[in-house]
Amino acid sequence: MQTSVDRDLLLRFFLTFAAFEYALKATGLVRRHPEDPANLPPAEPDWDRFAVLLRGSFDADQTVELREATQYLMEEPPNKQVLLEGVPTWQTQARAADVAEVDFLLRMIRCVRNNLFHGGKHDFGIHKTTERTEKLLRSSLVVLDACLALSPEQHEAYSTAVL
Repeated sequence: MQTSVDRDLLLRFFLTFAAFEYALKATGLVRRHPEDPANLPPAEPDWDRFAVLLRGSFDADQTVELREATQYLMEEPPNKQVLLEGVPTWQTQARAADVAEVDFLLRMIRCVRNNLFHGGKHDFGIHKTTERTEKLLRSSLVVLDACLALSPEQHEAYSTAVL
């Protein structure tokens, strides 16, 4: 498969995201599901609970690089692919007034991952350039690195991920 998005950047993003999800689950940040004796609940990382833990310490102004990455994800968030009358289309995401900055950022990073992983960004008729995709990937990596630095427990688990 050929892609015009930088392969090293894509690989770095996917490996970082995978190790991050491992770290969330390894430290007990797993989404709670209703008990169903017939089916074991899936072990899904709880990004939302992680965001809650970071609300008091996440500071986008910590570095120029983090401020720029945060600003890009907040002002130019990835679009979400949705079905409109049975046809896949793109929806612009907006941050609600009651949503904390770090919560919105982590949701946008998951959207970046979903768009890439589930094939939403492979339509070259819609996505003519790779510049925006690469900027979203780089900005996401900067924010993930900052979040990891704020949580020693996550950082330790992240560093043990086998990838």
